Amino acid sequence: MNNNLGNTLERMLKEQNMSQKELAQKAAVTEAAVSHYIKGDRIPRSTTLGLIAGALGVTAGFLLGAGVTSATAEKKKQTFEETKDMLKKHSDSFTQQQRLELIGILSQGGQE
Repeated sequence: MNNNLGNTLERMLKEQNMSQKELAQKAAVTEAAVSHYIKGDRIPRSTTLGLIAGALGVTAGFLLGAGVTSATAEKKKQTFEETKDMLKKHSDSFTQQQRLELIGILSQGGQE
């Protein structure tokens, strides 16, 4: 069985110096599930794949081999971290409406 997802997960864990346990915790899945995905024994559901991708700072398409480079993934991760820091610094000044709008944008994946 071709295991592009497993190979990519394994590579990303090494690149980010992250253990399977840490990935499992960040993605809210079991460590056993991560191990099965890496081995190619199981294929994650799309929602789970999205959680794993988010925990690694990449897209689901990247994990599935859609051609996004690690440099691109690193840039996205950096942008995400900068955005997260900015939101933390200013979150107390958001109105309730602004918070709801932000939640709506995030839940749609930034697509309107």
